[in-house]
Amino acid sequence: MSSEESDVVLKVENLRAFYTSKRGLVRAVNRVSFEVRRGEIFGLFGESGSGKTSIALAILGLFDDVSRYYASSSSSDENKRLWELRERVTDKSNASEEVGEDLPGVEGHIWFKGQDLVKLIEDEFRRIRGDRITYIPQGTTKSLNPYSKIVEQTAEPLFAHDETGKLSEKGVIRRVIKALDLVELGDAILRKDMKPSQFSVGEDQRVLMAMALVTVPDLVIADEPTTAVDMAIQNRILEAIQLARDELGLSMLLISNNQTTINATCDRIAVMTAGHIVEIGTTKRVLGNPGHPFTRAFIMSNPSMEAIKKIREKGLRIRGIPGQAPDNTQPIIGCPFSERCDFVIDKCREIQPELREVDDGHKVMCHRYEELPEW
Repeated sequence: MSSEESDVVLKVENLRAFYTSKRGLVRAVNRVSFEVRRGEIFGLFGESGSGKTSIALAILGLFDDVSRYYASSSSSDENKRLWELRERVTDKSNASEEVGEDLPGVEGHIWFKGQDLVKLIEDEFRRIRGDRITYIPQGTTKSLNPYSKIVEQTAEPLFAHDETGKLSEKGVIRRVIKALDLVELGDAILRKDMKPSQFSVGEDQRVLMAMALVTVPDLVIADEPTTAVDMAIQNRILEAIQLARDELGLSMLLISNNQTTINATCDRIAVMTAGHIVEIGTTKRVLGNPGHPFTRAFIMSNPSMEAIKKIREKGLRIRGIPGQAPDNTQPIIGCPFSERCDFVIDKCREIQPELREVDDGHKVMCHRYEELPEW
């Protein structure tokens, strides 16, 4: 194993995540590949419904359970048939190719420290989820128990993964306070016995962060960590994320459609639309000089203050992305952005571009990259 490979904490290869619904089989994530390096904050950036959270659920081993819920609620014989067919397939990572039709569930490979998570059974996943891989959910109103003290909820991951039973109450409290201090929750020693209703939304978000950090994980997945808070609180939460990374040396997968959040925290990003990654590179390069038409359109539809200045300097105008995202119950033949792209040609609709390297570490999924006007 090369030094570069040993520095990779998470490697996603050819990931597909499909779920059944009343509309049919939804192709939420389609042949996605990326990696997260040690000590890196890697961002998934894109519009709502692009597949970002589905990737997180797949990594956490929860996507299939969510898929089965939608299957049971849809009362569709076809959906039941697809799940029954999948159950008969021996190689879950290659199920659709084995039977010759698209099936629900997670396929491909998710390598975490050399172990393929796709092949794990639930009992094996429980040893990792909440301990070595943790999750900061989107929003706080349904994530914290309103009747339990903060110290009890923050300590749950420690007790859940204490297989030896050797953790002492005093030792756990010390680790909880350390985690709460790390996310800069003021007066943690005094406030640890309070309940979520006694905290602000921003403080509740910090508690969720502390719960994700208390086990000192290798990888943290943060799903829209600054949703529903004002700019001042956003900035403090983003600072706490950076502090936690620097203090613990952990890796983070950060999911957001907020350009300011991505720009303030992420080292590298992958831009997503319609279940596909269309661009990967350093945050500075992708946001400062985007190579894919979707990335440009997405930045212009919801720009940061820095992007607004650049857009105006170039004589461009801020506008929404025209049209609608493609129907993800149908296979996408060409580029997933072709029907909304200003630079589309027939080839874009007929042949899906490869995600190819156009510069050192910068990949773009576009037939016409070299022909696009300078950003």
